[in-house]
Amino acid sequence: MVDLSSIEQIEDESALNKMLNEATEFDERRAIRKRLLELKELKSKQRAKEMEEREKRMQKEIEERKQRKEDEKKQEMQRLEELGKTSTADRIENEAGKKRQDFIKEKYQAAEEEKKKNMENFEKMAKENKNEESEKNSKTNAPTSLSSSKIQKPTMNSAQSKNSSACAFALFQNKDKEAGGTGKGTMTQTAPASPNSPQAIKDNLLKWCQQRTEGYPNVNIQNFSSSWADGMAFCALIHSAVPETFDFSKLNPKNRKGNFNLAFKVAEDKCDISPLLEVEDMLMMGNKPDWKCVFTYVQSIYRKLELEPKARAAKNNEN
Repeated sequence: MVDLSSIEQIEDESALNKMLNEATEFDERRAIRKRLLELKELKSKQRAKEMEEREKRMQKEIEERKQRKEDEKKQEMQRLEELGKTSTADRIENEAGKKRQDFIKEKYQAAEEEKKKNMENFEKMAKENKNEESEKNSKTNAPTSLSSSKIQKPTMNSAQSKNSSACAFALFQNKDKEAGGTGKGTMTQTAPASPNSPQAIKDNLLKWCQQRTEGYPNVNIQNFSSSWADGMAFCALIHSAVPETFDFSKLNPKNRKGNFNLAFKVAEDKCDISPLLEVEDMLMMGNKPDWKCVFTYVQSIYRKLELEPKARAAKNNEN
């Protein structure tokens, strides 16, 4: 005989199966089987309830994620609308720009130091070539070429004032030919200016950039600001020195970030030119980047591509 007095309280199927094996009476076995069926139905209902609750939780999570994405999308649209209402100068001064102010200041300081160093080099080169220029000017009234490994900046006097612009331009023509360029270009006659002045140095460097990038599509260098805004001028300048590193014809002026990344990386990796400019800074400054930053970086490119190689060649010739 099996004790069935507390069978309704038993919830362990293994215990019920054991009782079923021990039962000998038909009624006992029927009562045990009935309890087993009740337990199975109860557990089945519990599982169904758990599945329903789990589905509800999953659906709720899906709805919450969907709502979060919608909220994020709305916030992004609002941010873009606000950015669209502000000018480039305003965007530089916004919250993101303020977080980068310290970083940009450091870059500006590095640029100013580089500029100072370049100016000192120019002054040194002017002094070294002063005697040579005096001898050449005494033989001809308007020298058409200057063979020198450095930028020459003779002091202005009555005999040289009329020819200083021609001398500076002829120097850049000659340097371009020596570097493998065409040596072609145009020069607008302007009032005589001291070749030692920052403006003269800036103009001469601009002419050098124009000569180095002559013939490159989508490149028209007229200044040290907007002409460099899409990165194509940087790519052309670096490509003129190391044309085997990338295919310039595949570049797109609309891909500003890609152009800046390419030019700055190749300049650093292949030409050992310090990355004085940051891609994000150029993108933030839009169509009119700070000319002082661009000018200083281009000066460093000129020194690496022109002055240093020729200085090494001259030293080797002396040895």
